[in-house]
Amino acid sequence: MTLINRSPFVSLLFKAFTFIPRRRPADAAVFLSTHSYSAASGAPQSSFMAEYLVSSCGFDPDEAAKASKLLGRIESRHQPDSVLGFFKSHGFDNAQMKRVLSVNPRWLLLDVEKTLAQKFRALQDLGFSCSDITRLVSSNNAVINHKFQNVLSKIQFWQGTLGSNDLLMKFCKRNRWFLSYSIEKNIQPNIEILRDFGITDQKLSMILRCRPVLLAQKAETLKALIGRVEGLGVARTSGMFLQTLSVLQSVSEKNFKAHLEFFKGFGWSEDDFLAAFRKAPYLVRFSLKSLQRKMEFLVNETRCAPSYLAPRPGILLMSLEKRLIPRYRILTGLKSRGVLIGNLQTNTLMSYPEKKFLEKFIICYKEFPELIELYNVASENRTAL
Repeated sequence: MTLINRSPFVSLLFKAFTFIPRRRPADAAVFLSTHSYSAASGAPQSSFMAEYLVSSCGFDPDEAAKASKLLGRIESRHQPDSVLGFFKSHGFDNAQMKRVLSVNPRWLLLDVEKTLAQKFRALQDLGFSCSDITRLVSSNNAVINHKFQNVLSKIQFWQGTLGSNDLLMKFCKRNRWFLSYSIEKNIQPNIEILRDFGITDQKLSMILRCRPVLLAQKAETLKALIGRVEGLGVARTSGMFLQTLSVLQSVSEKNFKAHLEFFKGFGWSEDDFLAAFRKAPYLVRFSLKSLQRKMEFLVNETRCAPSYLAPRPGILLMSLEKRLIPRYRILTGLKSRGVLIGNLQTNTLMSYPEKKFLEKFIICYKEFPELIELYNVASENRTAL
């Protein structure tokens, strides 16, 4: 056999390959097992935690599968069990624990003594009872999630401002990001803006106690909102200014215009609508479907002219099923029985406090005991407005 002359390049390449160590069968087995586990890294633990979340936390399988991916590799039940035990010992029921862990599955990784117990003790030192803390934590993630000293300073600010822990927890329940709002960047600068616009400290106190979220927006947004309120003819000195400010924060200009066009369809002018809005800002918070039903009832059944309703918009804030219909049924019932009511205005009839209405139009007519049944049937599940 003739030997083939090798080029220097081929010789070097050949020598290089001879230095690559050959893997022994046993080494290959170890290599394959290691790399196959790595490819499915965390799969056994992920499956373990998915099962744990279903059996111990009440998750459904799909929720558990997603949440388990956030938990990494947990070797045993010890850590998550300690967290669940802590929550149970502080009054959390199963529904509350599920709600909290659905939003924050990584809470199962928290150190009980160094994190949870420490934070709960600090909240107790601020005057919160065990049940208060349960409600606060289950309704507001920021209590545990954010930098705790920062959260504590915010809680202390709102305690002093609102005057009670109950009111603070009420706002936290309404808005789960309530304690995330920056006091320095949002609340205090907006307070100064309102003061610069001539809002008195008494009115500011009302905003802070009744609508603190109004002060959580960006300063530019608040300034634009104030300009929008004034542009609609509501003066800063008006008693309706704060209510209008609050209403328009949640009503877009597009929605506002849609309400204007709706009432124009019933014959109101733009001036009629704006005058009605200034008297009853909440008018634009009602859906057009709800207002349609009320207007049709008042115009078609009670024979109120749209021009009568325009300067009396308060009637449109009342419940159709719980006030307008039941009271009108009583009025027509009395007239059909020959009772002379006189020239009673619809607005007056609907505006009577519940107790006075019952005394004046039902209780005093003992000869018609069926009136109370008529009233109850017409206003099933009635609650006074």
